[in-house]
Amino acid sequence: MKICFFGKLSNALMGKTQGGAQLQISLLAKALASKGHEVVVIDPFLEENFKTAEGISVINVPNWNTGIRGLRFFFNRVPALFKIFKAQNADYYYVRMRYYLYLVPFLTSRQTNTKFILSIACDIDVLGLYKKYTSEYKGNIGFFKYLSLALPNDLVFKYLLKRADIVAFQHNDQKKLAGKLPNKGIIFPNIIDLKQFESIECTQKCDYYIYVGSLTKLKGAAKLLNLIQKSPHVSFLIVGKPRDNESEAVYEQLKKYSNVTLKGWLNHEQTLTLIAGAKALINTSFYEGFPNIFLESWACGVPVISLNVNPDNILNKHKLGVCCEGDLQKMQSVVENGKFDECEPQKLRSYVAEFHNFETAAERFMALL
Repeated sequence: MKICFFGKLSNALMGKTQGGAQLQISLLAKALASKGHEVVVIDPFLEENFKTAEGISVINVPNWNTGIRGLRFFFNRVPALFKIFKAQNADYYYVRMRYYLYLVPFLTSRQTNTKFILSIACDIDVLGLYKKYTSEYKGNIGFFKYLSLALPNDLVFKYLLKRADIVAFQHNDQKKLAGKLPNKGIIFPNIIDLKQFESIECTQKCDYYIYVGSLTKLKGAAKLLNLIQKSPHVSFLIVGKPRDNESEAVYEQLKKYSNVTLKGWLNHEQTLTLIAGAKALINTSFYEGFPNIFLESWACGVPVISLNVNPDNILNKHKLGVCCEGDLQKMQSVVENGKFDECEPQKLRSYVAEFHNFETAAERFMALL
């Protein structure tokens, strides 16, 4: 089988992940390539073509940034993309996240009578335009940027959601949230490569809770601040930085609290070591998909305390942590109590190994197709 991926993925393929969606695409691409499938990645932001150790061909788009701004989109970029996608003659074209240029591989799949896979990166992807605007964009980006970039991305995604040959969801709740669709829906949980945890010490616990990732409106930065304000005797360690206007103000407020340690961005190994030493990972997001950070926490034997996110009720079903059902008062009580007797570290690791292991990802994905 030949599968063609599209996106800004080169850094993720080289181990320099810029986001959860890019990480998941790179892991799936590597898993498929390692099992003998032909894998191609089209990255228009890449300067030079290269091939990864797994045999993945990573291809750039020539003259992507040449020409007059505005005109080059129609005369350079779109024609070049069509030419490159057609030349791949892939069995499947795969995209993830929201981006208006995903129309190009979709239309290519229609012209070549091949299959197009749309993968859902976050629960908010399948919500309506108004909900996306109020939850993600309002107050954080200018109206012109919304009209010129965010709205086209969302409109194209909505179009593709109903026309893709296959829609890949991360969990059943996400599929239900999307409503009835005319195409084939599959459930493919996120992947984690457990080899990276072999050198991480997961036994020494310290007296802090850890938050890892960007601080944004969608990820509940204001809720995190409220939790910290309500729990002055609890220690919190935050790895990450703000990425929107609202969260910039929150981050400045966090600097005032003596029970908070702000680490900024750290490399992956440093972050995992800090997770391994925590009482629990905390998550205040309003929407996620299937958070990579949950998988990493469980792989370290550390439970998760989530304000809202609980895909398919797994926190309760598999005793992986606590979901507070949106109740900040309950979350405060949980962190102050600090006891997670049912969340045995070995069971957390076993869950990840059984349902999310990189080693079996290619076989599971192919079986679903």
